[in-house]
Amino acid sequence: MSSIKRKHVVIILSILAILIIVGFGMWLSFNKANENIGLDKREPNLISVTPEAELNKGEDNKTTPTPSPLPTAQVKESVTLTAPYTVQAPFANWAVHEESCEEAALLMYHYFLEGQTDFNGSSVIEQHGAANDMLAMKNWQVKNYGREPDLTIEAWSKFAQEYYGYKPQTFKNITKEDIKKEIAAGHPVVVPVITHALENPHYGRQPSYHVLIIKGYKPEGIITNDPGVKEGENYFYTWDILFSAIDAQTSKMGQGREMAVIYK
Repeated sequence: MSSIKRKHVVIILSILAILIIVGFGMWLSFNKANENIGLDKREPNLISVTPEAELNKGEDNKTTPTPSPLPTAQVKESVTLTAPYTVQAPFANWAVHEESCEEAALLMYHYFLEGQTDFNGSSVIEQHGAANDMLAMKNWQVKNYGREPDLTIEAWSKFAQEYYGYKPQTFKNITKEDIKKEIAAGHPVVVPVITHALENPHYGRQPSYHVLIIKGYKPEGIITNDPGVKEGENYFYTWDILFSAIDAQTSKMGQGREMAVIYK
């Protein structure tokens, strides 16, 4: 083969090789483009986010149950406790026991707390025993206080604690509801008064400071064990008279509407 022919063959082969390479490159580009188009046609994988309002939807419609109110303790309309009685001068020896209302009130309360309310078929404490007990209390006061003084409710409570070891509690600015609450719970109440403000015809002419036990109540007033008169067992006073008598002692004793209760 001549040199000219060989040159022509080389040129032709070179051109064919170039065409093959270009064609192959174009084919690759076309296929890649189709793949990208296929990818773009696929649906995106979306994450569904639920709005907060939708999450809370229905919460507003839920009803939180309302707790039932606790039952309120009901105070009975009328209550009378069984408490023993003594007049402060069992043998009418007023010269000795003129100031012994505080001792008499404490003695009645003492027997009540001890559960001793019957004395040979009577609710009245045996006279000799009552007189001796009150005289012992009087002598104790003279020894420890220097005399037998009129005792405020605070002082009476201290006396009850020191003499018997009880733990009384005092209340100020009392109302009839306070009195009823304690009696309904089984606790007699001790209050301070001026005797003549009680409008009790059995008292003498001289008004004096006094304490008495309230052991019951009803709508119209209170039932007392009033040691100031021998007729004082179960003696009734209206609510108005009671608080008038309590208020009457304020100027003398410097205490207001107060009461004492002993919890054993």
